[in-house]
Amino acid sequence: MVASLIPTPSSRVSINSYPSMFTFPVAHQGRNPYSMQFLKFRNWSAKKHSIAESTAAKMAEKYPPHAALPADLQKMVLDTIEHQGQTQLRCKVPDHRSLLADFRNQQGYDYLVDVTALDHLGEDTPERFEIVYVLRRLADPRHQFRLHAWLSENEPSLASVVDLWDSARWGERETHDMFGIVFDGNPDLRRLLMPEDYPAFPLLKDYPLTGHEERRQFPRVVPRGDQMVEEEPADYPTSIGRGMHTPEYDEEVRRDSKPR
Repeated sequence: MVASLIPTPSSRVSINSYPSMFTFPVAHQGRNPYSMQFLKFRNWSAKKHSIAESTAAKMAEKYPPHAALPADLQKMVLDTIEHQGQTQLRCKVPDHRSLLADFRNQQGYDYLVDVTALDHLGEDTPERFEIVYVLRRLADPRHQFRLHAWLSENEPSLASVVDLWDSARWGERETHDMFGIVFDGNPDLRRLLMPEDYPAFPLLKDYPLTGHEERRQFPRVVPRGDQMVEEEPADYPTSIGRGMHTPEYDEEVRRDSKPR
C-alpha cells in the first residue's frame, strides 16, 4: 500500500499540468483543482449541462402541456413555473385527476416517472402537502414536466391514478408509507419500506429523528459475545408524550448510535 503512493517515472505527469514545484502521482490528478484533466472535465460537463438545458427548454416550448388543455381544464391550473427548461403546473386536489387524465389520454404522456410528496409544515403555502407527478412521453423522453397538487392536511387523501399509469401503484404506495397520504383506488397500499404494523410516517416534518417510541415495539439484534442475538421488545410505558423521551430512552438512543 505504501509503495503504491510513491511516485515512479511511469506514474509521474508533466510539471506543466500543475502550478506547483512538485509532481504528483496520477492517482491524485482528479483531486487537484488546477489539473488540465479536471479543467477539461469541468468545461465539458458545463457545456453538456447547457446543451441539455437548452434542449429541454426547446422541447417545453414546442410541447407546452398547459397550452393544449381545454378551456375548462386550464381554469384548474393555479400557476405555471418554468425552471431549467422544465414546466411545472400547480393545481388543487381533486382537480389533479382531470388534468392527469387529459395529459395521459389526449397529450400522450404515457410514462409516469414518479409520484412523491412534499411536506410544507410551518411554511407559507396554500396547503401543507404537495403531491408531485413527473410525466414523460416514451416517444420523446427528453421532454418531461411536473404537476404539483396541493393537498389539505385535514383530509390527506386523493384519487389514485393507477388506472392511468399502472406504475403509479409503487410511487403511491411509498408516498403513503412515508407521509401517511391515502390514495383512494390504489389496490395495494401496504407498507413498502416500514413494517406493516409501524404506527408512524417517518418523512413528516413533525416526526422527530429519534421517533415516537415506536422502536421499542420491535425486536432488535444486539451483539452477545461473538454472535448476534435478537432481543424481544421491552415492556416500556406508552404514556410518554408525543416527541418526549425519558432520560433512560435518550441514553439508549445515544448508545445504539455509537459505531461498533
